[in-house]
Amino acid sequence: MHESFADAKLRSRSWQAYGFRITPDVLADLKSRINADRRTTGNSQLAIGHYLDAALRSAPDDVDELIAMAQDFAGERIWDTDKTQPSSYRVGRQAFELVSTLNVTLQERDYGRRGTLVVSALVERYLQALHADGALQRPERRRRSN
Repeated sequence: MHESFADAKLRSRSWQAYGFRITPDVLADLKSRINADRRTTGNSQLAIGHYLDAALRSAPDDVDELIAMAQDFAGERIWDTDKTQPSSYRVGRQAFELVSTLNVTLQERDYGRRGTLVVSALVERYLQALHADGALQRPERRRRSN
């Protein structure tokens, strides 16, 4: 998380907006986590894009693994009827490269039109990892050596 935030601050020009759809339950969990992290770090600038970037950076390289994650995610929500809403968020170069080619990659594997499931599964997995690590803390300032 700290890496994504720092990248957004230091290399903001390389960050690009992309249209995402995230399942409503995962988006609600994400917003709750952001608010909690804003409190524990004192950083009110934390935003959804930072978390999306971090989640996408942690994505497995194996497309079949992404699809398996999405299928497990979908299986847990088979009866959910809440609709997703599109929103644009800025993400870093690595995350943008993944998400901007995701639909074509999934279509090549006969799993097209399920990018929402893949992104939502990645965000959920990332939130679970954050939860396991506990409250996000402000990193210690690095001291310059003389």
